[in-house]
Amino acid sequence: MARRNQHSREELQALAIEAVRELVAEQGLAKLSVRKVAEKIRYTPGMLYHVFTNLDDLILHANAATLDILLADMMAPADLAPFQALHQMASAYLNLARTQTALWQMVFMHRMQHEAPVPSWYQQRTGLLFERVEQQMARMAGRQPTEAVHLAARTLWSSVHGIAVLAAENKLEVTGDVDEQAMLDSLLENYLKSWAGLESS
Repeated sequence: MARRNQHSREELQALAIEAVRELVAEQGLAKLSVRKVAEKIRYTPGMLYHVFTNLDDLILHANAATLDILLADMMAPADLAPFQALHQMASAYLNLARTQTALWQMVFMHRMQHEAPVPSWYQQRTGLLFERVEQQMARMAGRQPTEAVHLAARTLWSSVHGIAVLAAENKLEVTGDVDEQAMLDSLLENYLKSWAGLESS
């Protein structure tokens, strides 16, 4: 690691974001603090406050990095059929919940302190996820209006999210011998066939 005074603002931001991701993966979000992040990258907390507004701002930037990874994994080839594309997206979402549980939970379960509003730049980032889903739903929508596609995309993804939550929290033992991937496959096949009359392949 370079000497502290050799880091630019952008480098310090990147170091702090990576430190947040590592600390949360190791210890969980509840134990995260600006002080711990500063100690990990050998800076003072005061220096971090020159780069990030507060702990929420630091968490949101770390979440944005995780979302970028997720969105890249959810990118489907242009020639892939919409059903297969949605299956790839949902599987990537579930895989993140299973393999990087703490980081996934930080993205989707973090709440701003003192009910502060979520900044627009972050809302736009999370909105990209739903846009990807809507794009694929629109390809199989036939003559259904935009409002119907919008509702269906959010209905479907809320269900995908529910399965991911159960998987992340190890609460799927109530399903017996049915694993989360089988549940996800069943959800996609039956919901999409019902919504758009899609024949599974």
